[in-house]
Amino acid sequence: MTFIKLRFILIFVNSYNTKQRNDVIAFFASSPDRSFTVEEASANLSTVPRSTVYRLITRLSEEGILRKTGSEGRKAVYQYQGKECAYHMHIRCRECGRTEHLDAEATRKIEEIISVSSSFVALDTTVIEGLCNECRSKIR
Repeated sequence: MTFIKLRFILIFVNSYNTKQRNDVIAFFASSPDRSFTVEEASANLSTVPRSTVYRLITRLSEEGILRKTGSEGRKAVYQYQGKECAYHMHIRCRECGRTEHLDAEATRKIEEIISVSSSFVALDTTVIEGLCNECRSKIR
């Protein structure tokens, strides 16, 4: 097999890029500190049918472009995962969905505390829930 044929096959199989796929990626990438349900993403992507948004989010999660960060009640929420998200935890506001990256040192300390004080091992994909300062001030 020639290099050109192999390259064509890899492009065809691995990067079936459509405008709709690019729109979904761009939507999530434009708000990397937020998590969205499929419904929220679909509402913001009015030109992409909801079923397509759902299918693309599933595929992008499998490819590692999006990360399933938890759930809002029973609905899964997804966040854009850039290269910097690979090996650290996140903290997400339970009220507004804002998400922040915890640095590697904080992630290491949390993993250590969990392993010492329980029978669990924390994963670097862990999302800790809390309230951001803005939402906390609204409650007071």
